[in-house]
Amino acid sequence: MAIVKKKIKENTFITEEHGDNLPTVRIKKVILDRFKSVGHGEVIFNCGREFIPFGTESDILGIYGQNGSGKTAFIEALSILQYLMSGAPVPSIYADCVAVDAEDSKLEFVFDLQYPNGNVREASYSFHMASQALTKEEIEEKYKDRPEGFDIPEEESKAIIFDEKVTLLWENASKRQVIIDTSSKESPFNPATKRKEIAGGGKKVLVALEVNKQRARNESRSFIFLNDTLKVFSENDNKSVYFQILIELRLYARHFLYVVDTKSSGFIRLNLVLPIYTTNGRLMFGAKTPEMIPTEALSEIKEEIDNISSVLGQLVPGLAIGIKEISQTLDKSGEAASLVMLMAYRNGKELPLRDESDGVRKIISILSLIIAAFNQQSVTVAIDEFDAGIFEYLLGEILQALEESGRGQFIFTSHNLRPLEVIDRKFLYFTTTNPQNRYIRLKNISATNNLRDTYFREIILNEQEEKIYNRTKRFKIISALKKAGEVER
Repeated sequence: MAIVKKKIKENTFITEEHGDNLPTVRIKKVILDRFKSVGHGEVIFNCGREFIPFGTESDILGIYGQNGSGKTAFIEALSILQYLMSGAPVPSIYADCVAVDAEDSKLEFVFDLQYPNGNVREASYSFHMASQALTKEEIEEKYKDRPEGFDIPEEESKAIIFDEKVTLLWENASKRQVIIDTSSKESPFNPATKRKEIAGGGKKVLVALEVNKQRARNESRSFIFLNDTLKVFSENDNKSVYFQILIELRLYARHFLYVVDTKSSGFIRLNLVLPIYTTNGRLMFGAKTPEMIPTEALSEIKEEIDNISSVLGQLVPGLAIGIKEISQTLDKSGEAASLVMLMAYRNGKELPLRDESDGVRKIISILSLIIAAFNQQSVTVAIDEFDAGIFEYLLGEILQALEESGRGQFIFTSHNLRPLEVIDRKFLYFTTTNPQNRYIRLKNISATNNLRDTYFREIILNEQEEKIYNRTKRFKIISALKKAGEVER
């Protein structure tokens, strides 16, 4: 069983002086340029429009639009952000996110940091990403431990991250301050005064930073948030507030930002494995056979499942889940382990969870994250195709609960239009047919209008400044279907 574990203080450089003064971090603004189908797209979150006092209401973002219009691109951008700011390499699949007619993509993320003492800061992190083909030697090295019979791909690319920049806007200041800019070819980063303040001076430091910069490029990582770079910063005797902010952003990415893409939905639909996302890591339960779990981790995993089950019964009345212990054994290293299966319980009857519907298993998979977004103000959860397999009325109930009583940040894409009827329009963005202005809020909408009906009307009448739908013609669809059938015969 694959268990991904996280511990907040592990390799995060958080020290005792941070104490209880860690900020609530929220994404305030996202700008995408030359990223997949998005020539330019800008989304300002509600917390970027209306200041949200520390520890209060939730911030929701729903993105709607036709297929291929940039909804998944937005979630993938957040996934890349999570990899980079947590110090991890960006998987090679994201190299394909660079627009086909562009040399690189540029992504920028603005964060709102609110501290318990009342201070507020705004930080931004931007970077460029390009795609670089792997050499035959690099491909061979990547797949050197491949299983027998595995075919090595002839071509593969990796993501290259460069020109990273971090800026900071102090409370009541009128201009952002550049803290780190890695675009210089003569220096690891500029401005020089900030480099000396953050990293210290001396040739040894410059050499270490240059080595880290090249390594980060080769490994598809962020130079700024690379563990070895932060270690150089931490060894500076005069630790600056800028270093503290970098650590706070890294902590947010590693322990409070969760991105669930459509790959997990594929696992669920195929009923091969059930990924359960939790704030302590991701649990992967096989659908067909019992899983081996270290005995020392069993009680903690049971607690996670019990928490999910307690809420699940309110979403799907009469349903509960639990872990059934089958036997005790030893793992490969000789440590005590338990063979378990994930079970469903309905009206006193027990059955394997694999026998439940795709929709039920989808809810179970993400429910722990929904619980976290509901209760913790610094948690950001982003889910692509949130509506997949979920009954539309239940979908609306979950989002209304988050809007009315939640505390965190919740981002979703959906094709189901029920949320348009139940959550505030200020939480909703729509994709357009214009790649250079991909995301918009609908304008001139009365508070009494049913947004679902209004959206359908806009698709037909195109009364917004930007067109939100490329019209399809039914007679052409019918003609194409008939023509394709004639070719087959």
